[in-house]
Amino acid sequence: MLPTSGETPLAGNVSHSSLSPSLSGVLQVYLYHLPNSPRMAPDTAGVLNFTRGEYTAEELCVAAARACGILPVCHSLFALAAEDLSRWFAPSHVFLVDKGFSQVVLYRIRFFFPDWFGPRKSHRLGLTDEQASPVLDCSTMDYLFAQSRSDFIGRQMAVPLTLETQEACLGLAVLDLLWISRERKQTPAEVTQTISYKSCLPEKLRCQLQAQNFVTRKRIRRQFARSLRQVSRLPAEVSFLKLKYLIELEGLGGGPAEEAFSARLPGQTAEGERWLWVSAEKGILWSSSRAEQDPHPFCDFCEVADVTIKQAIHNGLPVENRIVTITKTDCRALEVEFPHLKEALSFVSLLDGYYRLLVDSQHYFCKEVAPPRLLEDQAAQCHGPVTSEFAANKLKMLGSGGGAYLLRRSLVDFDSYLLTICVEAQTRKEFKSLLIQRNSDGTFSPAGIAKKFHSLQEVLGLYRRCSLQVEGVTIQLGTHCPPQPKEKSNLLIVRGGSCHQLPTSPSVLRRANNQMMFHKIQAEDLVQGENVGQGTFTRIYRGFKQEPQKEAGDAELGEAPATEVILKVLDSGHCHLAEEDRKIPHGNVSARKVLLAREGDEAAGHPPFIKLSDPGVSTAALSKEGVTDRIPWVAPECVEDPKKLAVESDRWGFGATLWEIFNGGHMPVWGMGPQAKLRFYQERRQLPTLKWTELAGLVAQCMDYCPPQRPPFRAIIRDLNSFITSDYELLTDLPASSSFGGGRDDLVGQDPTVFEDRHLKYISVLGKGNFGSVELCRYDPLGDSTGELVAVKQLQQTSPEQQQNFEHEIAILRSLTHDFIVACRGVAYSRGRNSLRLVMEYLPSGCLRGYLQKNQERLDLRKLLLYAWQVCKGMDYLGSRRYIHRDLATRNILVENENRVKIGDFGLAKILPQGKEYYVVREPGQSPIFWYAPESLADSVFSQESDVWSFGVVLYELFTYGSTSHSPSEEFLRMMGHSKPALIVCHLLELLKEQKRLPPPPGCPPEILAVMQACWSFLPSQRPRFCTLTTQVEALRHSHCKSRG
Repeated sequence: MLPTSGETPLAGNVSHSSLSPSLSGVLQVYLYHLPNSPRMAPDTAGVLNFTRGEYTAEELCVAAARACGILPVCHSLFALAAEDLSRWFAPSHVFLVDKGFSQVVLYRIRFFFPDWFGPRKSHRLGLTDEQASPVLDCSTMDYLFAQSRSDFIGRQMAVPLTLETQEACLGLAVLDLLWISRERKQTPAEVTQTISYKSCLPEKLRCQLQAQNFVTRKRIRRQFARSLRQVSRLPAEVSFLKLKYLIELEGLGGGPAEEAFSARLPGQTAEGERWLWVSAEKGILWSSSRAEQDPHPFCDFCEVADVTIKQAIHNGLPVENRIVTITKTDCRALEVEFPHLKEALSFVSLLDGYYRLLVDSQHYFCKEVAPPRLLEDQAAQCHGPVTSEFAANKLKMLGSGGGAYLLRRSLVDFDSYLLTICVEAQTRKEFKSLLIQRNSDGTFSPAGIAKKFHSLQEVLGLYRRCSLQVEGVTIQLGTHCPPQPKEKSNLLIVRGGSCHQLPTSPSVLRRANNQMMFHKIQAEDLVQGENVGQGTFTRIYRGFKQEPQKEAGDAELGEAPATEVILKVLDSGHCHLAEEDRKIPHGNVSARKVLLAREGDEAAGHPPFIKLSDPGVSTAALSKEGVTDRIPWVAPECVEDPKKLAVESDRWGFGATLWEIFNGGHMPVWGMGPQAKLRFYQERRQLPTLKWTELAGLVAQCMDYCPPQRPPFRAIIRDLNSFITSDYELLTDLPASSSFGGGRDDLVGQDPTVFEDRHLKYISVLGKGNFGSVELCRYDPLGDSTGELVAVKQLQQTSPEQQQNFEHEIAILRSLTHDFIVACRGVAYSRGRNSLRLVMEYLPSGCLRGYLQKNQERLDLRKLLLYAWQVCKGMDYLGSRRYIHRDLATRNILVENENRVKIGDFGLAKILPQGKEYYVVREPGQSPIFWYAPESLADSVFSQESDVWSFGVVLYELFTYGSTSHSPSEEFLRMMGHSKPALIVCHLLELLKEQKRLPPPPGCPPEILAVMQACWSFLPSQRPRFCTLTTQVEALRHSHCKSRG
């Protein structure tokens, strides 16, 4: 659970304008409406206070949803906004609340849909039209009312001060006071004694009425009272009055408006200004100025193929600006530049949210805005909060027998999951759902089982091994049914009747040369000619493709140009294949089927133009030998049964083709004999790993032996474009070279440990600390995306003291060479040597803590001991060089691969003075106190023995698999009673003096626990040295290998 300032939110007569942003160390989330508020209507607002810790925006939204009674289905309509509504926070945004932090954010409904009332209203998708449900449930409707009312009264809506508008606003005030009287169970006369009708009007209108003479004000007041008495006789419920208020407000023009964003064309100044407009009804529009009356439509959300964010380059140097590229399925693109990353993320998160609500609830455009809960669901192959009807229908459509199952989130609880299983009854199939609860400590508890599990995979693993008894029926889990792209469910919203196909404006569009492209030829542009041949299922014709006339004036130029083409037409007996809702597999994707239509022109900025050719004979028509000959491009399931050809099979073929392209067209499996090829699949072998790490991961995903695990092509496009757009800089200032290979000779003679800053191409952020950040970059002096991936550390602030400490860290790391310590590649200076960056080797699996959390189910005791032994070896080497690390923790240990970890982050490291075995730190700074030894807490004394203490904590982290709920900080704070004392170091030191230590990790063998306890001896002299620990851990590792062997 999120730690708030109290178990219940601070509710009462609160407006976000009255909140105190100067409240130090607190993040305040303003809520427009709290059900069962202790205050009387309309004062139902409240606040949630969060202190000390890291919170994602989505976590805060979930906490706010719980407080406001918002169900998980409607949770995706909400987001967090800045107090002045100048920006929105993406779900993945991290708030780091510390002592000096102070901020107020608003919990608001961000995503609105047209015609959500009336006969042609928007609705949530149902299996049938009769089963469609409203977009908003009652709780969300109440919140929308409170938010809209606050915006209307609190100057967030621009309302013209005409006589007609004045009457409409007074009508809204009548409805406002009427629902308040019904809510309070008072008469309107009693309510008006405490609430003035003017308090229900916008401030500008209040001022306008106040400026009227006494007679006019009295007339308006009498007319208002008469209207209120008349309306109060109607037997209307509060919910109806709120709905009527929202309808009238939308008719007034003060309803939910489209969002507007200011940007400009990339690389241009004020002349290139562009305004972007986004709404559920109209999609994405643009204009040259905000005052323009009719913005130009760009596209609807269903037409978006990909959205990317990349850092802008000005004068050869990276700047704060971010370039956002929206690519349509027809390859046309809109590219704009935002002044900062926050504006770009605010814009992209809006597109991302609407796309999930309207098109595909499982997709996200880029990782910068991906909701963490969605990433968790994808990792666990879990559906969102879909209804039982959709779950049962999906299992029926799967066609499997009893035991088929799917995992989905609960419709009513954010911490619950439902395992829906198909049960074979005597006459029909039934569907049962089992509850799985996520506990506050991060573990999972299935209904009826006392044992707690660390992950959903563990729970499913138990259910697969053991049969289940549900209402007297024995069930054995069978086929898993994971989420699929663009699935129909109640998570999708069908827009009302006002939505239509949006026209596109060609004036802003351009070809996105750095994007994956799709070219669609309209049937009306093709002219069929003479028959030149036929095949088993097709006929071949000559033909012409006519280019469409884009402008009316083009007719004066004569006939449109035509391109000669060859048409392959499906025989009439097989035309039904083309009617499968565009889910037709190709079936023979390989480099031999990729045709080069036009060579690229690098000088002109035109990439090569390629096309995927006809698949030829279908695998279903091939003999067993013919199908085997297509290994490894043909998917394994098609070798077993050619009739299993599906879109997922093409994903396998694409992965093999991608591997083939980046190996110069060489495919080693192609030369094998038929039996060797079959064994390649039977043994579930993989192609050799590519050197380009990101591509290797993508190929591995595409060539997964389980077809549902392969990523959809839209996700593949997203990942490929993220590789391409990370290298946006054009190296026009590279000197020309006549040497073969494109300029390798230019690099000869340079210091290999000094990197040119301009050649470091930013890809993504790997991590951020208090003083510095680490980014993934590609060092690419040739500009061909073949350079080495490196991790680059740089300071966020450059005070002289911090610069000196950074240089000290670089000096330490450059002096170390060991298999289990992160290697320093060198340094990079900016122009003029004003800033310094540390270039290190890139370890793609990230920090050990995150790796443990993600891979807990497949990391056994031997693997954990291997990591512990490698850390011991690295620390022993450090000690031999008289270095002390001072920040040894799993967050600072990086994973190279499954069998090797390396020690990193030497920001706090020190070298022991000659003649001394300890170092006393004098300079202040933030410290990882829960990993510190007692002498370090008491006297700031650090030594190799204090590093041994930290290693004991690392052992604890290893055997708790980096659990956040059982982290050292959480455990010690739990011992302190979560009182968050001001002198937390003193309280921690007292606990250690009382021999209080971290609790034994669940399932930890006693001999390993004994090693931990030895490392935590209060006296430094009683702790083992790293050379001793290396021997002990290695012996434990070998003993467990023998016991398992």
